[in-house]
Parts: sequence; structure tokens; C-alpha cells
Amino acid sequence: MATSDGARYRRIVEREGLSPTHRQVIDWTPEGSRVLEVGCASGYVGRVLIREKACTVTGVEVEAAAAAEARQNGLTVFEGSLEAPAFWDSIPGRFDVIIAADVLEHLREPDRVLERFKASLLPGGIAIIAVPNVAVWSMRKRLFFRGDFRYEDAGLLDRTHVHFFTWDTLHELVESQHWAVEGTMVEGWDLPIGRQLFVKIPARLRRRLENLATESDALQGVHDALTRGSDGVVNLGAALAARLSQRWPNLCAAHIALKLRPPAQ
Repeated sequence: MATSDGARYRRIVEREGLSPTHRQVIDWTPEGSRVLEVGCASGYVGRVLIREKACTVTGVEVEAAAAAEARQNGLTVFEGSLEAPAFWDSIPGRFDVIIAADVLEHLREPDRVLERFKASLLPGGIAIIAVPNVAVWSMRKRLFFRGDFRYEDAGLLDRTHVHFFTWDTLHELVESQHWAVEGTMVEGWDLPIGRQLFVKIPARLRRRLENLATESDALQGVHDALTRGSDGVVNLGAALAARLSQRWPNLCAAHIALKLRPPAQ
């Protein structure tokens, strides 16, 4: 029997812990908020919001098994499809925060769902969204050199993804709906060649110096001096790689989270 998507994502979190994106979503959510988490899976983010930030969390989940787990984690869960207008009407009340982390890419018409968030937010409320970036350089390299676009169990080419975003198209979408971007977080800045040149090669040289020093006490003083210098090179290289990556986000941003404020009514 195939593993349900909700169980699959829960197992990834159990194995690897909450991702930096999950943690940013939690950090952006004010304490005591009334939260709607769409695509809540088994409730691993909602559980943290309840326990650590005293939030009241309502979840939306299409899978019955995942919804049952989320209820055990303290969420009130409505089962149904985000793309069914009548389903939205069955969710009572309005919310301080609506979270859609790694959800929009699973929808045929994510623009309509994002637009629908506005009517479900309380005055002063925010929406938090996160999506993978299909234009990241590693995907471009994969297509260019191998001609490979093969769906996988998780990640950028998750087999349940039906809509793909880039840095540019995601921002164009929120701008077309007049959302104000109040926060941006990227998980996995990655710079082609530059990270190898500015970070990995200096770090490799530093490790070789450390190995030489362990082989000869006479080299310890030289090693100490060179290590101090190489530490500075590695730190400078990492800062430079990060700056260059941010200069070309559509090429280098692997996963994007946005904190959004709806237009004034």
C-alpha cells in the first residue's frame, strides 16, 4: 500500500526535524494568534504553535488519516479541498494568520486560493506562504546537462506538485493581488561555482593544514598562523557567496517564504 502524502511528510519531519522554513513560519506568527493552517498534514507545525506560542490552530487537510493525526496534535481540522469554493464557506470565522507552507504548488489554481485568503483574515492579519523555486540553478543544470525532469517522493519535484513557481513568478502573483511583502526568507541560497570557489575550496585547504599540523609539531606554529588567515578567507568567502546569491535570487533561491499583508480594505 502506498504511503499517504500526510504520513510521508510527517516521517520526513520525524527524521530530519522541522526545516528552517517551518521555523521561520513559526517565528513570524505572533503569540496567541488565531491561525488557519491550510494543508496542515499531521499537524507538526500547528502543534508547535499551540505549545510554544499559545495559538489556536485550525487546520485544513484533504487526507483523512493526516487530519486524524493533526487532531491528536491539538488542531481543529476541516477535511476538504482548498479549491472547492463551497468548502471555504464551511470554515467558520476569520483568522489573525493564514499559513500555506508548501501548499500552493499542489494546487491547480493557486492564485484563486491565495486571493481567497484576504476574506478570511481579520483586520491586521497576515498570510505566510512558502514554495520551492523551480528555476534554482541545480534544476537548470539538471535539465541542461541531463535533460532530466523526473518526479520524486519529496523536494522540488515532489510527485504531487502540479504548479511550479520561480522567484519572479511568485512575486508577480502577490504583486498582482496587491499583497504587501513584509518579510522574505530563503532556505538554501545556492550559488553555482561561486560556493565551490569562495567556500568549499578554502575550507578544504584549511582541513589540509590541520592534517599537516597533526603530522609534525614543527609545523604547529605555521599551521596556527595560516589557520587564522584561512578562517578569515572562509568567512569572507561565505559572506561574498551569500551576497552574490541574493543578487540573483531567481537563480539561487531554492525555497522561498513570504510574510504578506493584504491591501487595505
